[in-house]
Amino acid sequence: MRALRATRRRRGWTQAQLGNRLRISRSEVSRWERSDLDECSVQDVQRWATALGAHLAIELRVDGERPLADARHAEIQDWAVRLLRNAGWEVQAEASFNHYGDRGRIDVLAYHAGARAQLVVEIKTRIEDAQELLGRLDVKKRVAPVIARERGWQPRTVVPAVFVAESTTARRRIATHAALFEPLSLRARDAVAWLRQPAAAPPPGILAFVSPSKSRR
Repeated sequence: MRALRATRRRRGWTQAQLGNRLRISRSEVSRWERSDLDECSVQDVQRWATALGAHLAIELRVDGERPLADARHAEIQDWAVRLLRNAGWEVQAEASFNHYGDRGRIDVLAYHAGARAQLVVEIKTRIEDAQELLGRLDVKKRVAPVIARERGWQPRTVVPAVFVAESTTARRRIATHAALFEPLSLRARDAVAWLRQPAAAPPPGILAFVSPSKSRR
């Protein structure tokens, strides 16, 4: 539901405007966006997504089984945490937040006292919806200064980053949406070099492809 809320905000719609399109009240939209879905059917969620130009995907998970995507996500997350801690960053994985109506978790949150830089990392095993991904990252970047104050950090800048599992499909989809990903201008080895030694001016954003098979190194 956070993704649909972020999509609404990117479109500049109020809850009332979305409610008019769905023929429900603003308070009903507000409840849905807070994941209060007791009276919300799958058909309602489908209409909600369609009104925003999105699509609904339902995933079935079996108890006791870990999907391959989750395992790859964890590998990349572990690699990122090790890389950053070895470089002197203060790191927290799965940092939760609940500010200004925005709730969620940051895959990797880090702070480098020397560079006074705060890093907000989104990890993706595949690229499905570029706009939704970047919208969610923008929300996390926006609440990052509040999270920093809670931890006693004093960043001068917040650097958003996307770490993507290496694949031809992921590279092709990012290339297709090159303009959207353009702000994440520091790439490849240059990105890793800055993370290891963030003495230079912080970049506006980072995009790095990570091979899960190499993330254990």
